[in-house]
Amino acid sequence: MLAHLNGRTVITIPGALRLVGLVGSAWATLVILGAALAYLPGHPDFSPLSTYLSDVGDTPGWPGILFNAGTLMSVPLRYLVLTLLTLRLMQLGAGRAFAAAVLIIGFASTAGTALMTATPFSVSPLAHKTGIGLYFLGVVVLQTLIGIREWNLKGVPRVLPALSFALVILYGVFATLMVLFMQGAMARTTPVVWEWLAILSSIVWMLAQSVVLGREDAREQATGA
Repeated sequence: MLAHLNGRTVITIPGALRLVGLVGSAWATLVILGAALAYLPGHPDFSPLSTYLSDVGDTPGWPGILFNAGTLMSVPLRYLVLTLLTLRLMQLGAGRAFAAAVLIIGFASTAGTALMTATPFSVSPLAHKTGIGLYFLGVVVLQTLIGIREWNLKGVPRVLPALSFALVILYGVFATLMVLFMQGAMARTTPVVWEWLAILSSIVWMLAQSVVLGREDAREQATGA
């Protein structure tokens, strides 16, 4: 992560991406596990097949505190990962227009995360739904954009854009099922597992992008790129 250039020690973009991505992935995992464990004693019927993560966040006491506070704290961390990823892809050939689009859409999506977390459904249904819309729509557009660009960049393993496209599918399925549920076309529990798959896959995506693109070749180490 550290490189020496003209007698100075500098932090490289790949190294910073790797470090922040690992921290962000670990933090997200700990937040979900901690909130779920705090939720379990009062809700022994808890299951990823029937309990939404938003149910955990909307629970008084430690489950809601851990989930909401942890998620809010992860918002700037996630945006930092996205910023470093964008800079890394620019090093590999992505253009400025791509970078601007990713950062703008990413900001809207992370703002949606903050909004839906800070205002649970029981507090403000409208604000919560608005945050959900910004977050999920932002993720779909963002991952489509990143997936297409990574697919066309030399030196980027195909597994990375494949993970982006997988996220688009999972989030798209979950959003579609939620719309059908709100229209009364299916049971409340039907979309639950897809929410868990979408969230867990986003952690895997962050981890994979950070580890793979966080590698530094000899040329980059020598130049401090």
